[in-house]
Amino acid sequence: MTSKDLTVEAMMTLMIVKFEEYAKKRDSDANTLNPDELYDLAKAEFPTISGSGKKEEVLKGIISKMDANHDNKVTFKEFMSFSATLAIVLRESLKK
Repeated sequence: MTSKDLTVEAMMTLMIVKFEEYAKKRDSDANTLNPDELYDLAKAEFPTISGSGKKEEVLKGIISKMDANHDNKVTFKEFMSFSATLAIVLRESLKK
């Protein structure tokens, strides 16, 4: 699949679908990710990070930063805000 095969709208829709898919995995609340759901999402959906030698440390850092208000839940807004930051970092690493 190439970037020509996907529209930005389709990618955004996929982010919504993935968030809701993981948000419902361990409880019935599709509006937030609890720590276990967030860990599952990070581990499965971020293979480059998850494959690093410091996987556990990196995943815990991501999870703590994603929960901006430290309420032990990640809302869709927190998820997307952090995802935008992560995309910027990923873009920089791809330029190297």
